[in-house]
Amino acid sequence: MSEAAFETEPVPDRERFEDASHVLHGPAGSAAWRQVLYALYVVALLSGLYGFTVTRAVVERYGQSWRAAGAVLPVAAGGAVLVVVLLVLAHLAGRRRGPVTPDPAWVDLVVASSVDRWLTLRESWLLPGLTLLVAGGLLGGVGGAALVGGGATGPVALPVGLGGGLLVGGALALSWLSGQVRADPSGPSRRGIGASLGSALRMRTALRGLGVDGLRAHSLRAARIGGATFTADTRSLRLEVAAPVSRGRRWRLHPGGRVRTLLRRDLLGLRRQPLLPVGGALLVLPGALAAGWVVAGDAPALVAVLGVFGLQLGAGLVAEGLRQHGDALGAPRLLGGSVRGQALAHSGAPALLLLLLGAPVAAVSAGALAGPVAAGAAVIAVLGIGAVVLAGLWLAAFRGQPPMGAFGPNGGPTTLLLWWAWPRVLSVAVGALVLVRLARLGAGEAGIGSVVLVALLLGVLLPVADSALTRAAAAHRG
Repeated sequence: MSEAAFETEPVPDRERFEDASHVLHGPAGSAAWRQVLYALYVVALLSGLYGFTVTRAVVERYGQSWRAAGAVLPVAAGGAVLVVVLLVLAHLAGRRRGPVTPDPAWVDLVVASSVDRWLTLRESWLLPGLTLLVAGGLLGGVGGAALVGGGATGPVALPVGLGGGLLVGGALALSWLSGQVRADPSGPSRRGIGASLGSALRMRTALRGLGVDGLRAHSLRAARIGGATFTADTRSLRLEVAAPVSRGRRWRLHPGGRVRTLLRRDLLGLRRQPLLPVGGALLVLPGALAAGWVVAGDAPALVAVLGVFGLQLGAGLVAEGLRQHGDALGAPRLLGGSVRGQALAHSGAPALLLLLLGAPVAAVSAGALAGPVAAGAAVIAVLGIGAVVLAGLWLAAFRGQPPMGAFGPNGGPTTLLLWWAWPRVLSVAVGALVLVRLARLGAGEAGIGSVVLVALLLGVLLPVADSALTRAAAAHRG
């Protein structure tokens, strides 16, 4: 064969892709698959050993009482609503950080070449897709097996749970990918959700249609999100995750005093990002229903924990002003006033959500189940929980920097996770205890001991939250 013929002979895309992979990863290939498969193997073992055991114990303990109380259908409906919410959130997350995020160097040197883009992006898509698929199957399989083992239903629950989990996991992966497809700048400018989801179902076409600029932006954003996560830089993490504000720019802030101006600014920000108040309302609603059920009586303790957890998550979504105040404690206060006064003003948005939505829903739920006395007790319970939730939001917003041990090689991630989670765990635990104690008001069983305990808990937690603000402000001044 002549030298000219050798130079003009085309090289197949697969061989070029394998050569590039060999140069970057060596003869053994990429280690990403082995790492993911090992992690899934460990999770599957832990799910089978501990997840199944704990879930079966819950089914055996509460299954019959829930069925007698007619709570099976509401729980199933709540699960369906949760799946829909997760699908929507996955699509929205994909528009900011999609599942296909290869290394930026891989994007510039391999994806941007003439090699078939399906080959260059296949691994980057299959790894997160397989992870979600297996995770859904594990959750559904463990849940179905626990229902069978706990005697709540027949053996058919196992394949149904496994199949349903796989279906939900796959749907989450496709919804996540559809968000990235829709946000890609190289695609049609007015591609709708249905069109992007249909494109995601044709995975080869969807990956081949992703542009280099969009992939580079998502990859760089994924790297910054990972860096912010490992360094516990919550402000940078929120800036990377949050979508740019593109609506309501013509709306203006009207002054009205220090407190009212700050509250109006927070509410204006929520109007410009309507998904935050909508998501907060969707989380507060089931939490308030659960709180009303607890006040009405005959509700498991787990319902109290889940109810307070929902109220906390919903209030946290609309507390962006409080978090920004914690990030900017060292900046000059343009409106004057104290840092404590500004923190109280920024607490208005989550407080209004709990008062205007959480308290009425809990009252209606408790009143429908146990009468008007329980409705009044539910309002009091939501007020007590609201104080605990706001204290937890203060602890989370003003906790300062993580300890140095969070960045060490041994136990660093665990320390960082505990540092991030402890305000939330504390507020949920204290809030559930307050709810259970105040729920006795609805049944007329609350004694002086319950009232004193609730007052003692609030008397300790609220000063702790205030001291967190004082320490954070002093650290910024230093």
